[in-house]
Formats: sequence, C-alpha cells, structure tokens
Amino acid sequence: MSVEKKIEHTLSDNFDLSHLEVINESHMHSGPNTDSHFKVILVSDEFKDVKLVQRHRRINELLKFELENGVHALSLHLFTKDEWKEKEEYVKDSPPCAN
Repeated sequence: MSVEKKIEHTLSDNFDLSHLEVINESHMHSGPNTDSHFKVILVSDEFKDVKLVQRHRRINELLKFELENGVHALSLHLFTKDEWKEKEEYVKDSPPCAN
C-alpha cells in the first residue's frame, strides 16, 4: 500500500470525517522521487473547541510511524465544518520547493 493510502486509511479510521484530501507533493521537491512530502486537508467536527496545536499533535501521533519512516514533510490543514465553510472549502496551493 502506498504511503498516501496508508495516511488516508489511518486518518479515516480515526476521525468522523466531513472531508479528507491527502495530496502527495513529493514531485514538487528536489532529491530522489520518493513519497516524502504530503498535504493533508482534514475536516471534522471533532476539532470543535480543540486548539490548532492540539489538532496537529493528534495527527502527528497517529502518523508517527510514517513520520519516522520516510515522510519528511506533512502540511496539515485541519478544520471544523464551519471553519472549512469560512475558507470557502479552499486551501492555497503549496509553494514550489526552494531547491
């Protein structure tokens, strides 16, 4: 199973989701073409009244194995349904790699 699919499965198994996107951005970075850079957009009302740092910690804990075994960068965009609506269901594209 690809790293992208493992991330998707882990998150979908652990959250009541309204929306989930796992985007492999590895092709945008220099170095060997490995599955090492990902953007996660996750929408769940489980984040209500949860501070951003706590949201990130929860995801990092769930994806600890991946982060210790090849995932170099994980861009997290974590919202409640209302926050996602306020963002007009949109997250900016990631910038190109500096190298």
